[in-house]
Amino acid sequence: MTRNVLNLGLRLFLVCVVAAVGLGFTYSVVKNRIAEQERKQRAEAAEAVLASIEAMPQEDPDLVSSLQGDFPDLTGAFEGLDGSGETIGYAFVLKSKGYNFITMAVGVDARGRVTGIKVVTNEETPGLGAAAAEKPEFLGQFEGRGPEPLALGENVDGVSSATYTSRGITNGVNMALEIWRYLSERS
Repeated sequence: MTRNVLNLGLRLFLVCVVAAVGLGFTYSVVKNRIAEQERKQRAEAAEAVLASIEAMPQEDPDLVSSLQGDFPDLTGAFEGLDGSGETIGYAFVLKSKGYNFITMAVGVDARGRVTGIKVVTNEETPGLGAAAAEKPEFLGQFEGRGPEPLALGENVDGVSSATYTSRGITNGVNMALEIWRYLSERS
């Protein structure tokens, strides 16, 4: 009996070791591709939220590093440059908590006004929060608002049956505005 248990335990251990080594190898092969795809998604979202002010996004990893201590949910920061190379806005890619997590890009112009919102990924409930996160009427109401914080139910209307998502997106926009204020005070 004991020998049977040890034999089965050893076999299970070997299967687990082989599976772990296989998963580790597979991840090491694809991790650069995953990082590149995430970078592309951030860049496309930044371009979309800065389009209304005709700014070209320039990713700034140093800016992200300097801000992540104060804003740990920030995953990307882009300076929006005009034709002469002057910064006329920013695109911040950040994670916000709705019912689950929403990764979104928020564009902010030089006056602290929201230029656009693009949801990069969302883990919200399909059909409810996920639909709200992609709803142009909901996302569009943020444009032109700022630099003062926004409040759901006061100056921003939520989406019915998607309160957590509405709150998460509003919090994400407020975080982007807070980052903009922080950068404005530093300059």
